[in-house]
Amino acid sequence: MNWRHWLPSPQQISNGAQMRPHAYTDSTMQQALGMIVSLGLLAGLLPFAVHWFVAARAGTVLPLAQAARSTIEMQGLAGRFGSGVPWLWDPSAVSDLYQTLAGLDQPLPGWLAAGLSALGEWINWPLRWLTLWIVYGILVMVANKMLGGHVTLQRFFAATSFAAAPLLLTGLSPIPCLGALASVAGIVWALAVYVRANAEVTGLETSRAAAAVLLPIPMLGLLFLLAAGFFVTLAVLVLWAF
Repeated sequence: MNWRHWLPSPQQISNGAQMRPHAYTDSTMQQALGMIVSLGLLAGLLPFAVHWFVAARAGTVLPLAQAARSTIEMQGLAGRFGSGVPWLWDPSAVSDLYQTLAGLDQPLPGWLAAGLSALGEWINWPLRWLTLWIVYGILVMVANKMLGGHVTLQRFFAATSFAAAPLLLTGLSPIPCLGALASVAGIVWALAVYVRANAEVTGLETSRAAAAVLLPIPMLGLLFLLAAGFFVTLAVLVLWAF
């Protein structure tokens, strides 16, 4: 199997990340899929190592280790702000619950259970990127049609896949301070590459291409807020019933 059928050349990826002219017209959907999966795994490598270490230190699977750590932080936040802040639950009780669950006996050694759960989270990196690429791309395509852009789905998705290259910076997220800055820079850079690729393959002016790329963001934000509001309301009703 020739890897060139599944990946653009390093020079093509570099040209796409640097937004050079005609950098988005020579790739295929097959190469786009391979590039997103490869870059997603590469970006998730450092978080995978950190997650494995954190979970192995707790001697349990990653979700329980993260939940126990989050509730400890929540408990500290509750103590910092005092009793004047209303809480739907007792943070100390939730913290004790998760720490108890993390300490329960399990069929696998703690380091192995931690490693397998961290591995699952690592595999989710490219899967999340693929989902975002497809769902977000469909919304941008609708906006392109509304603004007068014309391009086939295959050519559009092949071009916009180069926005995954700057997202490598999000893999630095476990590093304190620097990770947050790198993640923000990577997302902004990826949006710029997405706009450039969209303009090149649709023939839209840069302003219209940018509008088509940015328009789905508030739509997705609104859907997220509606979904979050629904689940919060449902949780409050359940807690109220008991």
